[in-house]
Amino acid sequence: MKPVIRTAAFIIMALSGCRDAAGPSPDPSPGGSVLIWFNGLSATADGWFPETGTLVQGAWLTGSTPNQIQQISDTTVAVLSSLSADLIVFNPDSAGSYLQSVIFPQGSNPYCFTISGTTGAATLLLRDSVVFFNHSTGAVTGGFQAVANPGGIVLTDEYCFVSSCNWPDNTSPGGVSVYPAEGGDELVWLDTGVNTHWLKEQPSGMIHCYSTTYTDDGAVSVIDPAALSVTCRINCGGSPGEAVAIRDEYLSGDGWGQGGAVAYTEAGNFRRIELSFPPTCFALCGDTLYATSFSANKVYMLNPEDLSLIDSLSSGGEGPQGIIAVEPSS
Repeated sequence: MKPVIRTAAFIIMALSGCRDAAGPSPDPSPGGSVLIWFNGLSATADGWFPETGTLVQGAWLTGSTPNQIQQISDTTVAVLSSLSADLIVFNPDSAGSYLQSVIFPQGSNPYCFTISGTTGAATLLLRDSVVFFNHSTGAVTGGFQAVANPGGIVLTDEYCFVSSCNWPDNTSPGGVSVYPAEGGDELVWLDTGVNTHWLKEQPSGMIHCYSTTYTDDGAVSVIDPAALSVTCRINCGGSPGEAVAIRDEYLSGDGWGQGGAVAYTEAGNFRRIELSFPPTCFALCGDTLYATSFSANKVYMLNPEDLSLIDSLSSGGEGPQGIIAVEPSS
């Protein structure tokens, strides 16, 4: 399929080690590793290519109110947007164009998505349902009725894990409902707390569940997807977000809660780390940790060993949030 080109205004910066502007880059996609984040209030995504020091602001347009970004293959990235109810798929080396789009029912407010092979699944928060789609063709292929306020989602070979938020139905007990991978009736419900809004399958194979009512009651629960049980619950307070694995710990930004970060283990240990800015999301690329900050409109570079500040980048839009590192496969 021929890529469809979207009109976009690109602001391209070639940056030296001290971030002095060196003029426009002749090539907006220099290749190599790239950090991509979306700007939630501006419906754009930026790309930072650390090997050449190139920042491409407004590299891609997203839908209205982007909510989640994921790498779905070696050469493709997808961004899900809630208000425009769509998912765009693009190649990180091709700024300004996208490969495919998936259109969900208007007003359904898709919240999160998950990928397993060519199959994707997305939660429709205002339809209390899950839809399946093919991210290569853009076709919606099916779906099923799910728990009220479906939020986070993880699809494995055997099961579909769906968490429950506390809006719009504030009587929801939260937690995670487990369904067959192809959909159907609920198999089991797991208590992971009220307003479990994010799920993430970590490199360990465990599913981490992030819950909070934004009243300093945040918790991280760990699900064993083979045993269909909660193995650990970490009452860390604040409002923890999706964590990134760093050595034997997981680092979660608490920019919506107490600020700083929460470092925790799957054994249930945790510690709080103070930072000079409120981090929203983290991504690790090489020997540098990157953190978006929604309120500061910046992306900070940190030393992952001690979280000391190295440098920062200005986002190309308002409210930088989700961030991923896309590194060339060996």
